[in-house]
Amino acid sequence: MFGAINSSGAIIDGIKQGEANDILLPNQIERVQKVAVDIGGSLAKVVYLTSGPRSQGGRLHFTAFETDNVEKCVAFIRSLLETNPGIDEPADDLASESSGESSNEPIIMATGGGAHRFRDLLSRELGAEIRVEDEMESLTTGLNFLIREVADEVFTYSEDRPMQFVDPTADMFPYMLVNIGSGVSILKVTGEGSYERISGTSLGGGTLWGLLNLLTGVQSFDSMLEMTKSGDNTKVDMMVGDIYGTNYSKIGLKATNIASSMGGVYRKTLDKHFDDTDIARSLLYMVSNNIGQIAYLNAQLHGIRRIYFGGYFIRGHPLTMHTLSYAINFWSKGQMSALFLRHEGFLGATGAFFKTDKATSSEPLSPTPATAPSFMPESAIESSALKGRRMSLKTRRAKAYSFTENFSIAAAIADNAVGALGMLDCEPSRLMPLPQLVNTSEHPYQPDTVDLMTEPRQQVYWISAMENNTKGLLSLAKSGALPGCSDADSIQQLTSFVALYLQHLQRLREQPLAYGAMSVRALLGLREQCLHEVGLEDIFAGVKQRETDAALAALPDLLQATDKLEINERTRTLTHNVLAGNMFDWGSTDLRDALAKGALNLERARSRISWSPEFDNSAAFVTKLTGPETRYRRAVIFVDNSGADVCLGVLPFARLLLQQGTSVVLAANTRPALNDVTARELLQIVQRAGELDQTIQAAVDQGKLMVYGTGSSGPCLDLRKLDAQLVSQAQDADLVVIVGMGRAIHSNYRAQFLCDSLKLAVFKNQMAADAAGAQIYDALCKYESAESAKF
Repeated sequence: MFGAINSSGAIIDGIKQGEANDILLPNQIERVQKVAVDIGGSLAKVVYLTSGPRSQGGRLHFTAFETDNVEKCVAFIRSLLETNPGIDEPADDLASESSGESSNEPIIMATGGGAHRFRDLLSRELGAEIRVEDEMESLTTGLNFLIREVADEVFTYSEDRPMQFVDPTADMFPYMLVNIGSGVSILKVTGEGSYERISGTSLGGGTLWGLLNLLTGVQSFDSMLEMTKSGDNTKVDMMVGDIYGTNYSKIGLKATNIASSMGGVYRKTLDKHFDDTDIARSLLYMVSNNIGQIAYLNAQLHGIRRIYFGGYFIRGHPLTMHTLSYAINFWSKGQMSALFLRHEGFLGATGAFFKTDKATSSEPLSPTPATAPSFMPESAIESSALKGRRMSLKTRRAKAYSFTENFSIAAAIADNAVGALGMLDCEPSRLMPLPQLVNTSEHPYQPDTVDLMTEPRQQVYWISAMENNTKGLLSLAKSGALPGCSDADSIQQLTSFVALYLQHLQRLREQPLAYGAMSVRALLGLREQCLHEVGLEDIFAGVKQRETDAALAALPDLLQATDKLEINERTRTLTHNVLAGNMFDWGSTDLRDALAKGALNLERARSRISWSPEFDNSAAFVTKLTGPETRYRRAVIFVDNSGADVCLGVLPFARLLLQQGTSVVLAANTRPALNDVTARELLQIVQRAGELDQTIQAAVDQGKLMVYGTGSSGPCLDLRKLDAQLVSQAQDADLVVIVGMGRAIHSNYRAQFLCDSLKLAVFKNQMAADAAGAQIYDALCKYESAESAKF
């Protein structure tokens, strides 16, 4: 199922597409660019790329079919080829580069044992070239890609601590991959393209499937897993307590440990009638425990501490993961943990997708090295002789990619899976960490201020707040408060958006971990994804234009007034103006009515702000900035809202820095979110401001004032994932400024830096204020010097 839509209703659908229950959107208009398939002994997994208006660089989708019904898989791929002519003519870099060539003949990348077995069938039925890729190399390529690119991909699991997500580390090698399909292959991976199969076992998913079919007659794998939920294995297994009557503590065995799988069947004291569910649970424990023990022994033999479990056998099934985790924990005496993957069954298909043509390259496609769209002065791009008076957008051909998981269309890989899979949107740029960000094992960076998984009260509040806020958007549009978004078509699109997003929120109420770690950042990001998916790219475009025009008209008078102030007072006033401007936030439910009525100006905004010493140390920043020794080389300012926020708050503040000889990089969202200013919009704002002020114009001409996209499309900010060209321009920055509640309170509140930093925001939400111990409308002016940072 693939998908962009134009307007009509969205539903969570119970009809299966392959093996997934999807949130479906109608009127899909995306084109298929490339298909890869991994055909195992039990299941065939398909990964395919589409291109369309909802994703800039393409979109990866995932689905699966039972191999016994391989004809359904073939028919599905045929439907992609027949209804989407784009596959014959790759239109984007990712499709053409990953296949190694541009050809009029469709190419299907295939891996797994079935790629050989069904090669002729695939070629005959699809009329395509079937390019078979090595199974083990595809597995490791796919795993490396998913670990690096997909947030919250890796997790640990136990019944008392479900889905504890694990961030990737720079030293990801060596590791061991235990791929559980029909059988089990164990791979030792020591680097990119460096691996060997060190072991395996025939006791795998096919063993469980076969034995359960023989003993219970059940036909589907999902039904088998469902049976295990209510079974009691102690009725068929022989337990340690059955032998000793108690624990055998001397050798570390509890009475509840299994001494012999199915061994209790022959004990005279047991009822000879055995329930199918008890048998199912016993066999699941037998297979999983043995795989876990074999995996641990191989890890010990090869000195490896990271063990990833993949393969479609697991299918996000809680009991299976708990059993594997228990085995690794038991045999390692708590020193190691089993690592699981949300895309566990799609490693091979994903790896095959990213393999290049052997004739043109011996290396797999790297989705990460490269370039991105850039927003900068012409003089910074072309030649120092071209000191034009305009700023322009320069887009360089992207040769690398980063991926963001988009849950606007989400699928559960199995009925009982603990998580769901989204689509992977390919961004035609490389996302990298801010160089000044502190992110070490001793001081790990966590973008989210509040973990909603450990704060149930906050979780309930924020889901409810998102529901109310979303309904409020529709009311605003119907009232005419959103210019350009009040016509019948837009109202219909907004209605579709509300239905879609509310159903996602309902799923998250029931399964908080379905889309990875839940945070305010994730909830806000999901909202923007749903808006874009229904075709509403920027519902606040009219509002932003109106407020920007008004703010720029007021800019000359503000600059003239503040230029008359003594340097200390001017610095203080301009810093406080950033906070006053940040009150113009349409994402704040409390302020939205005042903004819609036009009842808020800069002075009224400033009067509503409170200044608490606990959250405001602006005096320290003023002292530092006005001191005789302070001249920052370069400042990076992460901006927030359009209108008064950026025009009357950020720009005058940036101008103050420019007057002191500091070059300034303004970093704005690459794509729209709420009334946040985008880089393209900010580019135009700076050009217009330059026409009003000589200092700003001179900075543009000299390449000292630059605008870059962050690579983000949400109200919050992950400083580990910024556009590569922004990161390049930030290399020598010695001041980082973060503006806005989403970027400096919901996220990055505790972020630390190797240079001086300033966080400027207002607590515009009561729950966020309560979490920090603040009051509503308290100012956050948090200045930290590099010398005072606690790391």
